[in-house]
Amino acid sequence: MASVVLNGAVRNFSKALGVVACAAAVMVLGPLPGAVAAAKGKPVTVKLYEFGVKPKPKFVAAGKVTFTAKNIGTMKHELVVVRTTEGATLPTKADGSVDEEQIPESDKLGEVEHLKPKKSGTLTAKLAPGDYVLFCNLVTKDSQGTTYVHYAQGMYRAFQAG
Repeated sequence: MASVVLNGAVRNFSKALGVVACAAAVMVLGPLPGAVAAAKGKPVTVKLYEFGVKPKPKFVAAGKVTFTAKNIGTMKHELVVVRTTEGATLPTKADGSVDEEQIPESDKLGEVEHLKPKKSGTLTAKLAPGDYVLFCNLVTKDSQGTTYVHYAQGMYRAFQAG
């Protein structure tokens, strides 16, 4: 084992060389499989409001994901998660809401239903690599009788897992 005296301290070259070799291996080969696995299952916070859906982050590693839906709006909302293909549109009913019965069961990952204003809920699902849509599919009326079709109002967002 080679050592050197530097500024009155003994430095061990083999330890330093080992650290440098490990750092170089990660830079060249990428992180170890366990390091990638640690990124899976990252939580996703989804803010719901009139009339938008804002996930953070917008992309996660495939695998177990927990969505926390937070209704920051003044109306009741919900979060629905479905698998789709890039650029595809979801089937809709005459009123502009999503026709969830037309979506294959295998593409439905779940939902957090009927979140009152300032309330939160969670959904944990296993996401395969691919494209998804996060949306609110409620149809509500305000005190003046105005009907709001949340999806038709733009309450959806593309999301990806890879």
